[in-house]
Amino acid sequence: MDLLYVSRLCSESRLAVLLREQPVKPAQQEQKFHGLLARGLAATNGPVTALSLLPHRPGTRGLPTQEDESEGGLDYRYLSLRMLPGISHAVVFLWSLATTLRWRFSRRAGPCFVLCDVLDLSISAGAWVAAAMTRTPTLAIVTDVPDILHDYIGGGDSTFRRLLIRAYRALATGLTERYDAYLVLTEAMNPVVNPRRRPHVVIEGMVDPAMAATDNTLPGKRPEGVILYAGALYAKYGVRTLIDAFQRLPEPDARLWLYGSGELEAQIRDAQARDPRITFWGVRPNAEVVVAEVEATLLVNPRPSTEAFTRFSFPSKNMEYMASGTPVLTTPLPGMPPEYLDHVFTFDAEHEEGMARTLASLLAQPREALHARGLGAKAFVLSCKTSHHQARRVSALLQAVVRGG
Repeated sequence: MDLLYVSRLCSESRLAVLLREQPVKPAQQEQKFHGLLARGLAATNGPVTALSLLPHRPGTRGLPTQEDESEGGLDYRYLSLRMLPGISHAVVFLWSLATTLRWRFSRRAGPCFVLCDVLDLSISAGAWVAAAMTRTPTLAIVTDVPDILHDYIGGGDSTFRRLLIRAYRALATGLTERYDAYLVLTEAMNPVVNPRRRPHVVIEGMVDPAMAATDNTLPGKRPEGVILYAGALYAKYGVRTLIDAFQRLPEPDARLWLYGSGELEAQIRDAQARDPRITFWGVRPNAEVVVAEVEATLLVNPRPSTEAFTRFSFPSKNMEYMASGTPVLTTPLPGMPPEYLDHVFTFDAEHEEGMARTLASLLAQPREALHARGLGAKAFVLSCKTSHHQARRVSALLQAVVRGG
């Protein structure tokens, strides 16, 4: 079965260049999720073509350009834009429509499927229309609920931005409901985005099978008690509470390492200036972050479990954390299946004092006990949550849809 994977996925070599040279950085968690799934499908299913939109350099103007590339078992078709946002959306839609039609007409011999990241509305809409025109089945990859995704369009709180958000949410929600099959992160997400009860599969995340070759040993750990957070730096994700909780710890050899970007960057730099135990690393290549995760004592996800959106999310960062072999401390997220609870630590309470209490308790435990929990989590995800395992489940869904017409 030939697959067209529509998203913003870049090859690993292209991603490294963009992270090094581009002012607008690709979202690395998004890149990792789609990269693992697309490469897993190429390894377990068959040919995969990635239809992708490259980030543009702000302030540049010019005609859009198309590039082709092959790497890691995937054939990439890139569109690079240097235009005004309003014009760009129309150009992306038309390019996606035309490119999907060319791809489909060149593959008449066997079954085909179009897989779309529905949060990228312009590129996924063009591919969906082309698939409908050629009666090609479609899979919606839904990593967030479009109706509650308020941060899709950047900028301030102007009336124009609010109108754009309202239009995006209406269009994205309406189109998302019209796919033939669905990949969702949690079971709670499915009835919201799939009201027609089409076939679906829950893929809460996946890990790179190559992590099996990455050793996590006690001698390789940092001598300090390093607490590491990597991800979006937003108050709504509990990062501010985590920083305040850490500053309550009296241990002079405790450390808090923060990776990522977001609205809290200035506050984090202020906290770093006041407390030398805090280090802000900013945006770094994922490979570098993984090395730090292996060296750390504890990997933390402070995302509040009481927020409505957590029913629809399973942070991919938790999967990466577990695959590193370092113990994970997280909030008891509603979207986290119960099978994970035996392999992670959870906060006793999610306010500042409660987080500080849990952090202090875990840092006081013998390093051997913490290490054993981390290695157990790694063994769990490598046994049944690798990209190859999850891709085979997606392939089974696609094949069932094709057989069912």
